[in-house]
Amino acid sequence: MLSPIKLFSLIICLHLPEPLAVEKPVFYVDIENGDDSNSGTREKSAWKSLEKVNGITFRPGSRILFKSGQVWTGQLAPKGSGESGKPIMIDQYGRGCKPKIQGNGVAAAVMLNNQQYWEINNLEITNYNREEEGGISLEQWETKNTRDYADAELPAKAQKDNSPKLGVQISAGDMGAVRHIHLKNLLIHGVNGTIVPDGADENGASKNNGGIGFEISGKELPTWFEDILVEGCIIRGVDRTGLFTRSSWANRTLDKNTDWVPSKNIVIRKNVFQRTGANALIVRVAESPLMEHNLFDRCAVKGSGNAAFSFNTDNAVWQYNECRFTKANAGDNDAGGIDSDYRSKNTVIQYNWLHDNDFGMLVTGGGGSFNDGTVVRYNIIERDGKKEHRDDQKKFIFKVSGGATNTLIYNNTIYTDSTQDSTFLLFHKRWSVWPEQTAYYNNLFINEDARAAVSLGGSTLNVFENNIMSGQKTVELDNIRGGDVKAVSAGTGPEGYKLKKGSSAIGTGKFVPANGGRDFFDNKSGKKPAVGAFEGKGL
Repeated sequence: MLSPIKLFSLIICLHLPEPLAVEKPVFYVDIENGDDSNSGTREKSAWKSLEKVNGITFRPGSRILFKSGQVWTGQLAPKGSGESGKPIMIDQYGRGCKPKIQGNGVAAAVMLNNQQYWEINNLEITNYNREEEGGISLEQWETKNTRDYADAELPAKAQKDNSPKLGVQISAGDMGAVRHIHLKNLLIHGVNGTIVPDGADENGASKNNGGIGFEISGKELPTWFEDILVEGCIIRGVDRTGLFTRSSWANRTLDKNTDWVPSKNIVIRKNVFQRTGANALIVRVAESPLMEHNLFDRCAVKGSGNAAFSFNTDNAVWQYNECRFTKANAGDNDAGGIDSDYRSKNTVIQYNWLHDNDFGMLVTGGGGSFNDGTVVRYNIIERDGKKEHRDDQKKFIFKVSGGATNTLIYNNTIYTDSTQDSTFLLFHKRWSVWPEQTAYYNNLFINEDARAAVSLGGSTLNVFENNIMSGQKTVELDNIRGGDVKAVSAGTGPEGYKLKKGSSAIGTGKFVPANGGRDFFDNKSGKKPAVGAFEGKGL
């Protein structure tokens, strides 16, 4: 378990009354000692309520500061937009815990609509309706979720047709570019939204509620987000989804963007996602989004979902993330760490540590749709694929399915231990069509599963070069060989997959152009690469 995070800050400001055209007006909100008839521009003349804040149209450069350690109930929905170089900021002042906004079942506890240039920092946000849970408290609900789902073995999927709700909702429609929305150091938890088994709601609508939602709607004027940053947040115990983006401007094929208008410059980094009802992070309709240095811990505890996936994106990059203990429910379809989902091009999954997830990694061209050019490289995968997939009746490490084409999987280190049984290291599946042109180069399989297997089915144009399998060599493939790889301590985390001098994996790989130039451990990758995720000279 992670230790609680305590943040202390002291903000001292000089300010003038609101009617004057000051460059950076500062407003204070104090529910215990404030009064809505005050000017709000000094700590001693603070406002009191969310209603007061929501009634103001703030100017560029304004700061709205909530007093630390206090609690407000209802919805925070201030008006106005900042401008380039002068965002409007919400933050805390004083010493102590983050100020708390508890929605108590509203559509969103914090909401911005058709607004831009905002920064929201250092709040605790909940949105729990106890009447939908038989009257139990938020604390009791969170404890029950941990006991009945996160700590249970293959629990049944949850069925809770609560009202959809969010901690934070950022929405826009028919306004063109929506720029500069930054969310930093938020604690979002206790959102009891709707969660139903896959297929029980039309078009998977229940995916679009939970922690944070970035939502584009409308069909009159192409609209997209630009400069989105979510950093340093903790999102835990929310139903259904931790964080998602979605857009009504989403239609395209592999060769033609009909009305596909992607959001740009999305960065999601250094966040912690824990015990989400299903998916922790869904990134849709985006160009070059970057998801890095996030922790996904025990996600998808109540329903089918990989911890994280990108869908209908171009050039998405997943790097330096840790995905662990993603949970399968009884009769589950998805419970892996990272998924390159369909209608996407050129996804890169690199430098991630994926371990102890009930299912493995997916590269999906669903239902005959496309997924072209996914690259999976320099990841360490440890003890993934522990549970059997409902439809496939297989446990797997890598699953490539449907219309996935030109997939390149290289220089990964994969470990299966002796407690795993009948794990499919590689599994290709027909989903309306078979995948084509999947290449495996320089992958190191340290396999202790005596019945591990490979199934490529009717997939075509597969290529295998310079892969090594040590331990239990249970499969025969072209260009896969044995050898003493001399791992430091396999099965004990990333440092255990560094290699000792004399390893058969050092310097024996195939050179792959445009390989990122670095390995998992930040060693340079040269013209004579290793097999696996370690490119060092040996310890």
